[in-house]
Amino acid sequence: MQNSTIAKIALTAAVAVAGVGFFVKSTLGHSQHYKMVDELVATDLSSWGDKEIKVHGWVLAGSIVEQVVNQETWRTFILQNKGKKIRVFSSGPKPDTFKDQSEVVATGHIVGAATQKSIADQLKVNLESDMAYVVAAKELQAKCPSKYEGAQVNKNLEEFQ
Repeated sequence: MQNSTIAKIALTAAVAVAGVGFFVKSTLGHSQHYKMVDELVATDLSSWGDKEIKVHGWVLAGSIVEQVVNQETWRTFILQNKGKKIRVFSSGPKPDTFKDQSEVVATGHIVGAATQKSIADQLKVNLESDMAYVVAAKELQAKCPSKYEGAQVNKNLEEFQ
C-alpha cells in the first residue's frame, strides 16, 4: 500500500516537472524581443536569426517609398533613433497615422539586405551599403504625436477653467 502511494506521488511530481519544463521551453522559444533602433544596431544583427522582434523608432523624413508590386502594396522606409538607422520593408495595410517623422514600431525579422534586393529594385530604392541587414516587417504600428498633443493642450486648458 505504501509503495503504491509513493509511486503515485513520484509519478505526479514527474508529470508536474515535465509540464513546467515544456511551458518554459515553449515560452522561451516564442518570446518576442523589443528594441529601439539605436539599441538594435548596436548588437550583432546576424545573431537575430529567425527571432521575431519589435523595432521602435521614427520614420526618417523623405524615406518612405510605396508602390503596388505584383498586385500587393509594398513600402520601404528608414527607421531612426539617436542617429542610428535601419531600413524596413513591409507589405499590406499600413496604419492611418503612418507618415514622415511618425513614431513607428515594426514587428518582423532581421534579414540580410540582399534578401530584399528584388523588392528594393522594384521600388527603385538603393540598399545602403552600410546597412547589411534590414527589417522584414509583417506589421506596423504608428503614432502621430501631433494628432494627440492638441487634444492634451485643450484638456489642460479645460482643467484650469
